[in-house]
This record gives sequence, C-alpha cells and structure tokens, in this order.
Amino acid sequence: MKIAVCGKGGVGKTTISGLLCRILGAKGIPVLAIDGDPNPNLALTLGLDPQAAMPKPLTSKLLEIYQKDDGKKCAKLKSPLAEVMAEHGIQVAENVTLLAVGQPEHAGTGCMCGTHTTVREIIHTALEESEQVTLLDLEASLEQMKRGTSKYVDVLLCVVEPYYRSMEAVARFQRLGKELEIKNIVAVANKVKNAQDEEAIRDFCAQTDLPVIAVIPLDPTVSEADKKGSLDMADIDESPALRAINQLAEDLLETV
Repeated sequence: MKIAVCGKGGVGKTTISGLLCRILGAKGIPVLAIDGDPNPNLALTLGLDPQAAMPKPLTSKLLEIYQKDDGKKCAKLKSPLAEVMAEHGIQVAENVTLLAVGQPEHAGTGCMCGTHTTVREIIHTALEESEQVTLLDLEASLEQMKRGTSKYVDVLLCVVEPYYRSMEAVARFQRLGKELEIKNIVAVANKVKNAQDEEAIRDFCAQTDLPVIAVIPLDPTVSEADKKGSLDMADIDESPALRAINQLAEDLLETV
C-alpha cells in the first residue's frame, strides 16, 4: 500500500501521517515514511528527538536518466530501494524507516524539481520491489501534485478542516489526483468540533464525489503533546483523535 497525504497548511496532515506510520509499525508492518516537505516536520511526529540527526537528504544524484525507444527521457533510481533506504534512511519508530527531501541549504538556489522526481521514482520502485507500506507526507502546496511526485500511490488522503479555504484546497488536490490517475482519493475530516463541522465537510465533499473515510475530532491532547517537540505516544494514549486514526489505519488495510 502506497499512500500520499495532502492538504492545506496547518490542517494536521503531518500529525496524521506520523501517527498512521507509528500505528502500522506497531502492528508489525514495515513502513517507509517519506517527508516530502522542504520544511520537514514528520520526524518529530514519528518520535525523533529534535536534536537528533536528520536523514541524509534525497537528491537527484540518486537518479539515472535514460532515453526510451520513442526518444522520451525518463528517470529511474540508480540503486535498489533497499540500498537507498540503508544510505539515506533512519529508523525512527518501531518498524518505521524515514526518508526526507531535506530543506534547501540556501535561498535563491532554484527549484527542487529533481528532488520531486527522486521521490516519485522511490515510490515507483517501492511498488515493484517492496511489499511494505510507503507513506508520503506532501508539502502544503500543489507543487508536488504538478510535478507528479505522488503519481504512483494507491491512495491520496486529503486532510481537510471544517472551513471553506481548506475544503476548497482539497477540491484542487482531488482534481490533480484524478489527472494523475490515482485510484483511491478520499478525505479525512480533521479537527472536527461538532456535528455541524462534520456536516459541512461531508456536504462539500459530496459535491465532488469525494468519500470521507475518517472523522478525527479536535483534540487538545494532541496539540499539548506536540508542544514538547518530539511526539510521545504515551502522552496521547487515551486520545480520541488517536482512536480515530487507529480506525483509519484499520480501514486502509482492509480496503486497499
């Protein structure tokens, strides 16, 4: 199962991504977590100490460019996925390996197109070489959708909060996901305070035939735990949000 998690900035997609990875890992399922955001935060949600070393950044140097019979140039990983994970990945939680695009070293150094291509080909290779769950936490913009970074995923999880700008952003992600021919595009309603919030999200998503696969309540337990930097699962053990994400993990395993 290959998953990409998208949404407007601040909707909680990185928290959901990290907790999904940890829940699946705790079930004994090997997980490859990829932080696709140049301003990386997934490691903290996965429990990595803020002072610990981050993974070696993914770069276009991992790619081999070749030409197809029709003259079109394509890219593929130079090395097997296992070697890329060994060189660039770190173990961050039980059965969870983290890869990260890394943040730009300097301003004014140009686009990260090669890095987006590298992540896309890692997912493509994972489809062919690995049975493990791969989860990509996308940056909070449409850029990676435009670059086709999530092209080879099985599921696009669109995280949405109950306000219009967030819902409008999800509709854009859904449209681009369809253009990438992603088979399963679903919404995750997050930070839901009451029945009115849930109804607003469901009504909006119904307009574009976007199924709502999970409803996660607004939970101060999670936001308080986040203030420590590295998220400790013991701090949110009785959290309603964690229970909802546990159910989301079960539903994904059953349906994909």
